[in-house]
Amino acid sequence: MRGNWFLMGLKFALGIILYFMVLAWAIMLLWNVLVPEIAGWQALTYTQALILLAMVRLLVGFRCFSGRHWKHKFGHNWSGLSDEERAEMRKKFKSRWCNHT
Repeated sequence: MRGNWFLMGLKFALGIILYFMVLAWAIMLLWNVLVPEIAGWQALTYTQALILLAMVRLLVGFRCFSGRHWKHKFGHNWSGLSDEERAEMRKKFKSRWCNHT
């Protein structure tokens, strides 16, 4: 049983490392395509892109952008509404955000 936890932890750690490596590569690629052409700055190396990613993650935080934050933040507001109030709010949202005419 203990060996299974170790392998799962090792897979998780390798997955995190691989995630950051791919993300740093994508940052380097996007930077090198856009920024030198637009602003005239120099291109990034892979190491610089990895450091930039780490710096941004430290400054902004390690939140996931999955939408769970917004569900948690606004979920309690919906729980206190009656059915009529919910229908009215949905109608307002649809008229404001889903009007494609």
